[in-house]
Amino acid sequence: MKLTYLIWGYPYDKAILKAWKEMGILVNTILLSHELIQNWEEKKEIQQKEKVESLLLSLKEQIRAAAGDMVFSVNFLSFISDFCQREAIPYCSWILQLPNFDLYTASVRNGYNYFFVCDSYLVEKLWQLGITNAFFLPDAVEVDSVREIVPMEREVCFLAKCPEDVLNTKEMSIYSKGYLDAFIHAQRVLYGAYILENGLLLRVQQEFLKGNILPENLLLEMQKLFVADRYFAPVCTRIQQQIFLQNFASIMTIYSNGEFPDCNSKKKALVEDEIARKKIYAGKEFTLVLAPHTLHNGIPRDTLEVIAAGGFPIVGFQRDYAYFFKRDETLVYFTNPAEFSRAIVRYGNHIEERERVKEAAYQKLIEGHTYWHRIAAILEVWKK
Repeated sequence: MKLTYLIWGYPYDKAILKAWKEMGILVNTILLSHELIQNWEEKKEIQQKEKVESLLLSLKEQIRAAAGDMVFSVNFLSFISDFCQREAIPYCSWILQLPNFDLYTASVRNGYNYFFVCDSYLVEKLWQLGITNAFFLPDAVEVDSVREIVPMEREVCFLAKCPEDVLNTKEMSIYSKGYLDAFIHAQRVLYGAYILENGLLLRVQQEFLKGNILPENLLLEMQKLFVADRYFAPVCTRIQQQIFLQNFASIMTIYSNGEFPDCNSKKKALVEDEIARKKIYAGKEFTLVLAPHTLHNGIPRDTLEVIAAGGFPIVGFQRDYAYFFKRDETLVYFTNPAEFSRAIVRYGNHIEERERVKEAAYQKLIEGHTYWHRIAAILEVWKK
């Protein structure tokens, strides 16, 4: 089998590429132009239009020359899907970053698509649209052959996301704030049920679409879902984080981009690379992981990364965890702040039990959650 791998700059492309090659697949890589990805939809100026079309033509010629049995990319690219549809080439995309804008366009219905999505909720939405070539495939990690021994600190590390400030909550109307408060409250009560989509009434939807141009071919069935993911979810993620910071002010917080916020941090530093982050995970007694609201049911990569580093994650409940991890045997998760507090007490006082769960989680990881395992799953679908 020959694979054409389109690389646009995903941080873990090298690990995924390595897994393809380890499976014995002949891989030809094509580097995508960021200018093409960002501008191909917005050809406003003649000069820009000509340049973008020239880049797109060059890309198509490279794909034809590669003569692969399949075209692969991390995340779904609608213009690649449209091209593969015309050329009758299977197009496989592993969607790992959400929201993936092109997933909400008409190209999703192309018959040569193979979707592998890190969130089972989105897979179910695609099935409801009659798109049968959609499969649940969680994120993965690389596992080092040797785990570094790091001195343990009796401290909780909060691994938080830095959601983009899409909405300025200070300038929002009371009406809008009320909806956000209601959404986040319901999310906390119902953990695992993503109620944002159902809560987006037409009036609220129109309010937040003002000034945001969406393509005409946006699928009506998924329009509300996109609005929720793009405009509401980052704010709800930040509110959820603030709730934990207020209730557990002593937790040391590290953001996934390496920053320590000044508000509740015991340290003022910058973790510049993944190796340094792994040392932090391995050296903390606990690491709290909350999934961003754009990940409806999926498994955050952060959880897998903490386990791979030799750390002990305590995670907010996500439905997809239950497919792979048994509660309190291979992973500790909670459904409300009270359960989080009890877990800290339980595993803080019973070190042997904590180490048993940590080791079981690590074994589970190396047995089924590396990039090698994920590519093997894609190939299994491809053979069928």
